Amino acid sequence: MSNGGKQNMDIEHFRALIEAYGGDRKRWPEDKRDIHDLFAPTETGRTLIQEACRVDAFLALSTTPAPTSALAGRILQSADRRVTLRRRLQRWLVGAGLIGVGLAGGVTGALAVAVLTPPPQIQITDTATAFGNIMTESEIAQETQ
Repeated sequence: MSNGGKQNMDIEHFRALIEAYGGDRKRWPEDKRDIHDLFAPTETGRTLIQEACRVDAFLALSTTPAPTSALAGRILQSADRRVTLRRRLQRWLVGAGLIGVGLAGGVTGALAVAVLTPPPQIQITDTATAFGNIMTESEIAQETQ
């Protein structure tokens, strides 16, 4: 890229800065003022600054009407509603999170008990079946009494 192309690109950057911050160097950010100082003495720079100063002067003439008390009241009500909604949502999310943590702890505890507890010992005898022990009639009679 030739130096003339870089100069044109910098002029476009200068034009964008002029449009954003105006013709007054004091309104420019500190780190951008060196670009102002570089292009202000040029013919194009002076033209752009003069146009920006005219726009700044026109904007300075216009006045902004003071907001009515009704508008201020509506803004404050809207802000209050948003804060209230945000607080409700925050409380609900905190509650849901606590419930989720509690459920996760319960499931983890139940799983730990199921995995770590040894299974009950089954006594195998001659009379053991899948449904229980086979009992004689005299043993059944003793149990029922």
